Amino acid sequence: MKQLMRMRSLFAAAALLLIFGCSHKEENSPQEPKSQVKEAVKDAITQDFKIYQGAKESLKQSEEKQKSQLEQIDKELK
Repeated sequence: MKQLMRMRSLFAAAALLLIFGCSHKEENSPQEPKSQVKEAVKDAITQDFKIYQGAKESLKQSEEKQKSQLEQIDKELK
């Protein structure tokens, strides 16, 4: 899980560098306010965290289901 989180963080950082480093700026084009850029960065980082939390919750539910199944089998064997 930690490795997956690191990979997602590196991907997000690389994407941000790509977006900011390779952006083509025209002299006459209106530029986005800094607050919009900050919001986009925040959304990109938050999205990865939400995916991580969802996977964590799913794993927890799966473990609880397996535990209850094992307890039921133990009861049947007794």
